[in-house]
Amino acid sequence: RVGDRIIHVYVPLDLIPAVSRFVDHWQPDLAISAESEIWPMTILELGTRHVPQVLVNGRLSDRSFTSWKKRANVAEALFENLAHVVAQSDVDGERFRTLGARPVTVSGNLKVDTNPPPVDERVLSSLQPQIGGRPTCTAISTHDGKEVVAAEVHATLHKRHHGLLTIVVPRHPDRSEALAAQISGMGLKVARRSKGDRIGPDTDILLGDTIGEMGLYLRPQGIAFVGHSLFSEGGQNPLEPAMLDTAVLAGRNVQNFREAYQRVIDSGGAKLLRDRDMLAGAVNFLLICEVARHEMMPSAVAN
Repeated sequence: RVGDRIIHVYVPLDLIPAVSRFVDHWQPDLAISAESEIWPMTILELGTRHVPQVLVNGRLSDRSFTSWKKRANVAEALFENLAHVVAQSDVDGERFRTLGARPVTVSGNLKVDTNPPPVDERVLSSLQPQIGGRPTCTAISTHDGKEVVAAEVHATLHKRHHGLLTIVVPRHPDRSEALAAQISGMGLKVARRSKGDRIGPDTDILLGDTIGEMGLYLRPQGIAFVGHSLFSEGGQNPLEPAMLDTAVLAGRNVQNFREAYQRVIDSGGAKLLRDRDMLAGAVNFLLICEVARHEMMPSAVAN
């Protein structure tokens, strides 16, 4: 997908010997990093070699900013190596300036200008008959131990919504073996996408344990819960489901993506919920009320 003129390689560990060998080999003229990818040894080594560095779509979470402020001298010595910071919000821009970065430009979140997550139409067409007309909701970017919330919501609602299918897309698919066992232990039938399992009439949970198929998992119904948000975690980005005309639900702990959520909330495309019971209630309402669901779906991508 990246084309013939792009070479894809893994970045080195953030250790001076590894970074030094990497830079010796590639001899870069410019280094561009994104969002919160701030690796001190890499930045310092590139700075020592006078390689211009630009941080695009930069953001600093509440926790990261507080941590860097406690080490203000270290932060300034690090961030002064950046030739330019393009921040994704006014809050992020001011935080980078406070830590010594110059110059800082605020662009807004660049992910708004990207294309929606792609989908392989052949795969989608093979999956749709397996799902049929079943009511469906999706939980994405879930983290360790929190997928059980999606399973509990499913268990609460499946008697009210005959044939309910819940798609769970873990943030780290390498946990899928343990996750499938955990959900199965709750008495729910699990199909794993990575294993090629078919979705049968008795399948409760489709485990989306593959990379690069978010567009596939978000297509069926138009309701998505964005994980890492019900507890004190900071949230995950809601823009991918929003770009696919999806009604977005999340917990209230979304401080790491505050501006992105505010954008979608202001347009009427997202709701923040206090706990699991409120999440179950919101999913239940959107499954029952097609009008409300469809009102949220186009609003999620409104400018």
